[in-house]
Order: sequence, then C-alpha cells, then structure tokens
Amino acid sequence: MARRVPGDGGHDAAGKNGGRARRAEGEPAGSANSAGSADSADSADSAGAARTSGSRAVGGAASAAGVGGIGGVGGIGGVAGPGAASGSGVARNGTAGGANGASGTPATPGTSSAAKRKAANGDELEALLLGGVPRHTAYEVCKAAGIPYDEARRYWRAMGFADVGQARAFTDADVDALLRLGGMPRSGLFTEDFAVQVARSMGQTTARLAEWQVDVLFDAFDTAGVGSEEMAEFGYRIGRRVLPELEELLVYVWRRQLAAAAGRVRQQLQEHAEGLQAVGFADLVSFTRLSRQLTEEELARLVSVFEANAADTVAYGGGRLIKTLGDEIMFAADSPARAARIALDLLASMRRTEAVPELRIGVAYGHVVQRNGDIYGTTVNLAARLTSLAEPDQIVVDPELADALADDASFALEPVGTRMVRGLGEIALTALTGG
Repeated sequence: MARRVPGDGGHDAAGKNGGRARRAEGEPAGSANSAGSADSADSADSAGAARTSGSRAVGGAASAAGVGGIGGVGGIGGVAGPGAASGSGVARNGTAGGANGASGTPATPGTSSAAKRKAANGDELEALLLGGVPRHTAYEVCKAAGIPYDEARRYWRAMGFADVGQARAFTDADVDALLRLGGMPRSGLFTEDFAVQVARSMGQTTARLAEWQVDVLFDAFDTAGVGSEEMAEFGYRIGRRVLPELEELLVYVWRRQLAAAAGRVRQQLQEHAEGLQAVGFADLVSFTRLSRQLTEEELARLVSVFEANAADTVAYGGGRLIKTLGDEIMFAADSPARAARIALDLLASMRRTEAVPELRIGVAYGHVVQRNGDIYGTTVNLAARLTSLAEPDQIVVDPELADALADDASFALEPVGTRMVRGLGEIALTALTGG
C-alpha cells in the first residue's frame, strides 16, 4: 500500500490542480476509480469521453472496469483520430472495442480539439506514468520514509535520476521505493552497497528499455500522422489502456530471466566450471563507410534490423546477448557447441537479410568474470581481437574453442595460420564452418 506523506492533502488531486487524475496512488489496477474509468473531471469531460461511475459507463460506452484495468483508447490495432472519446469504444470486461482502433463516441458538441489536448496534456501524462501527481520535495519524501537524505541521494543517483533540488517532483511511490531500498540494509541481511547495486542494475536496464519503448511509440505516432501537439493526448490515452499490462509483462519477463540466470549459476556450480564461457563478437563489415553513405533514417533502420536479428538468433540458440554497440554485438554461451551454432546461425541470418552488410565473427572460450550483467577478462578481449582479424563472412575461433569442437561432426574447422594478437601474443587461428 502506498504511504501518505504527512500534509499532502490526501491522495486526490490537489485543489489547485483540479482535473488531474484522481486515481489514488497505490490503488490496485482494476478498481472502480482506475480501471478504464474516465476519472479525471477535465480530461474525460472536456475530451468528450463517456464518464464512468464505478464500472458502469454512461453515454454509450460499455462497462469499462475489466481485465487489468483496461480502458481509454477504443482499440490497439490502430490509433484513433482526435475526435475519439477517451473512455468509449471499450467492450465489456475491459477488452478493446471498435475495429482497428476505431473512434468511440463523438466528442461533445462545442468541445474543441484544443480543449481536449489541454485536458490530456503533458501534466496528465506525467501523473499517469508516475502513478500520481508530483507534489513532494526530496526532504519530505526522505522524512516520510525515515531515510537520511544522503542515503536516499545515493539510491536516486544509482537509479539514474537527475538532481531536482527541492522541487516538488516526487510522489508517494517514491516513498515506497525508498522504504524498500532502505529496508535492505536495515534488515541486517544486506549492506547499503548491495542496495545501491540493486538500484543501479535496475536503473541502467530500465532506462534503455524506457527510451526504446518511447521511441517505438512515437515512431508509430509519426507513421499515423499524429501531430506533435496531439502526442501528449494520445500518449495519455494509450497509456491508460496498456500501462497496467506492460507493468505485468515486465515483471513476468524479469522473473523468467531471473530463473534462467539462477539455473545457469546452479549448473556451473554443479559442474565445477564456474566462470567458463564461450564469448563471441559479431561486427558489421564496412559500417563506417556505410554511415557516410546512408541517411540517418536508413542507418537507424540498418542498426535496428541487425540488432533485432542478432537478439533473436542468440536467444533461439540458448545464448545471452550481453551488449549491442551499434555495428557490433557481444554474446555468450555456456558451451562451445552452443556458441559455435549461434555464430553460424548469425551468418546465415544476415545472408538472408537484404541491405545488411556481411559479418565478421570471433569466438573464444575460457574463464570470464561476470559483474552487473556484463562479462570481462582475457577471453573477452581475445574474442574482440579475433573479430577484427576475421575476413568478411568468416568466423574465427581461438585454440581452446577449436579443441572443444574437434570431435563434434556438426562443425568443420580449418586452420588459417598464426597471428600476433595485440596484448596477447601469437595465437593460432581456426576458421569455423558448418559440418
């Protein structure tokens, strides 16, 4: 349950900020006040949306309180036009109504598009995404959570939050977050440094995720012809519709990934081979030259296709995509055969993809150090060096990986000579192909 900061005037929107969402912070999705209901007086009424009371819709909209609190836009298959009602076009049980995102009930006569945009402006969208209207200062949040300001600032910096001084930029959700992070060292089970590492790992991962999702959404708006003045309104309406589902999906994916990571560690401990990994790099050939020839849009599309294909191939092969570097990706696998198969599949996948240049791939096998989702060590450095030595459309592996694959008929290995590898001395290189 969300904590109330003393003196915040309650969870309803502040009187001087009338028209902001009255959804109580911490209120469960699917409740009468939040599940698809047009609960904001300004945003719902001025936008011409059907006003809901509890789960009963008035003005032609069906019952809006339903699965996961779905409400808002009339459909997810397309973007509704500016005249669509925010709460109408929603079928019973909260499922999306209307064909391909068709508009719901027409706007109330006399309601202008400018008034509707004002009702669902950037403040409404911010309050929706933050789970409430920002009304507290940093010191008020620290006092309510019982956390020293310096400790709270460590957590906020670790999560990647900018310093806002004593602006009223915080909600009750920030109190809950501080209570959870501060509760780790206070439980006696963890240190404050551990809590900071947890905050940093989540902050760095979700920052990129959020940027990616917002880029995808605004690209969709641009394709649909939504003007910049309407984007906040459309973002608010779509956010009302999908935010609870995205939140649940995020937790689901994280739990599955956590289980997979725990399983890998357990297997390594059982096999007494902790830290032994196969590491590979795949690099787009002539990317620098292409970056000068292509437009920004074409270059972004090329990188997006490359990263998407690589991520799918690595995941399908049972490996892990460690990082993407624009024209290069880094992956790892627990077994030499799995890493070799991923490398071969990466080459095959790019050959089938038009407008994507050839790849160079280098793979090495040995001990690595794992920290905060990344891996380090001589094996990683060697794999990177091998990639630069490979020819276009070629996979080069180190002696350890070649020895591990020597008896596997699924792969063919061909020595390509000895090279001086910077910082690592002379290395016998082997080209890998399918058996």
